[in-house]
Amino acid sequence: MKSTNRFQLLGLCLLVGFAGAGTSPATAQSGQPLIVNIDNPSFRKLIVATPAFIVEKGGGDDLKALGVNGSKELSRLLIFSGMFNAVSEDAYKDLAPGLEKGVKDNPDGFVEEPAMRGLRGIDVVQWKAIGVESLTVGVIGKDKDGYNLGIRTIDINRSELVLGKKYRKIKEKEFHTVIRRYADLLLEAYTGKPGIFSSKLVFIGRRSKKAAKQVFVSDFDGGNVVQITTGEYPHLSPAWSADGKSISYTSFERGNVDLYSYDLATGKKKVLSREKGLNSGANYAPDNSLIAFTGSVQGDSDIYTIAPAGGARKLLIKGSGLDVDPAFSPDKKWIAFVSGRYGNPHIFRATIEWDPSGGVKVTEDKRLTYAGWYNATPAWSPGSDKIAFTGYDKDIDRWDLFIMDPDGKKLERLTIRSGDNESPSWSPNGQMIVFHSNRAGASDVKAVPQLFMMNRDGSGQRKIETGLYEAQTPKWSRPLE
Repeated sequence: MKSTNRFQLLGLCLLVGFAGAGTSPATAQSGQPLIVNIDNPSFRKLIVATPAFIVEKGGGDDLKALGVNGSKELSRLLIFSGMFNAVSEDAYKDLAPGLEKGVKDNPDGFVEEPAMRGLRGIDVVQWKAIGVESLTVGVIGKDKDGYNLGIRTIDINRSELVLGKKYRKIKEKEFHTVIRRYADLLLEAYTGKPGIFSSKLVFIGRRSKKAAKQVFVSDFDGGNVVQITTGEYPHLSPAWSADGKSISYTSFERGNVDLYSYDLATGKKKVLSREKGLNSGANYAPDNSLIAFTGSVQGDSDIYTIAPAGGARKLLIKGSGLDVDPAFSPDKKWIAFVSGRYGNPHIFRATIEWDPSGGVKVTEDKRLTYAGWYNATPAWSPGSDKIAFTGYDKDIDRWDLFIMDPDGKKLERLTIRSGDNESPSWSPNGQMIVFHSNRAGASDVKAVPQLFMMNRDGSGQRKIETGLYEAQTPKWSRPLE
């Protein structure tokens, strides 16, 4: 194919035709939540400081090293979110002794909940003077049951506690998981939306140039990559179940284009649909009650549904041309899909109606895109307020990413002249988009596809390191336990 995933469904259609404790957003004294909104025209990143966690009395070098690593990891996560910038450590080196003195004056000052509600040991004026707007302070200790960690975050401008948590009996291998949990809670406290640091990615990749394409799962940032399929035959189009417990994918294992699911807890796979022809591109309903996917009969591709446990497939959307890439909206009102019924493939939106038994039917549909030669892979934002998709710009011979409102209005271009950019998927909080691109550095030269992320407005585009030769068609999960 000319590109990595030049909408594999079209090629396949042609092929088969021929053959810890929770929290709520912090509130100020006025009762208004402290909300950071990236969509606000006046948005700018908050300046944060995360000094090395203070070691409780009697702690040794191991605790000190863990405290330094924990604070650096928290800073990395906040910067990764695209909503924060970190102030240099040199800027507050003279203020750190004041934090330690606060602990000495009140040994439980950071760990115990009542004292967390105050600002003991924190000179708000001095921290504000060096530009810090959000300060996170931690205290780490150890006893016979494991590590103990108390963390609190202060909004310096308001002189108020944003979040305070305490964690006990932490095993060393769990320490970074605890940091991610706190970062998730902090992101939610500042934005009112779920964090992303407990979420994962599923995608197709290859370990080497000659290897078959396999399904891989990784952390949100491409770390801890795990391969979940095997066999010397292609695997395509991975997708998360709504509950994050299983993954669907397409495989040529039996010679046909079949749809499978994989249980992450047991490691067992099963066939969902293996009707002769095409069975591909699964998308789960928000309540996990149904799967929409692309199927074909004698080369004519249409959209079907099937139960997550498998069984008989049911026809949902049938047109005079290509019908592929179904995507349920999170609010269950619509399905976005791609159709070639009027010529070249474009994005459509079908209004759906659910019956009490969990079945679904289309009551009407509407064409959303008119610009572009070929538009595909629609992806709903978590709030059902935006659709991201891939479009082919014939003038520059490039595939790029766009977003629009659910009615097709307010079309925005997110990528341009940076190789081919395809297969968008939204983060759980709707603030970021993961995709794949074959760009080479900052140039418009094409290379091997890799995963990239960006903020929802197209800013902050950066490569996600997976360590694989090739990575493409990513899907972002909801936060997982």
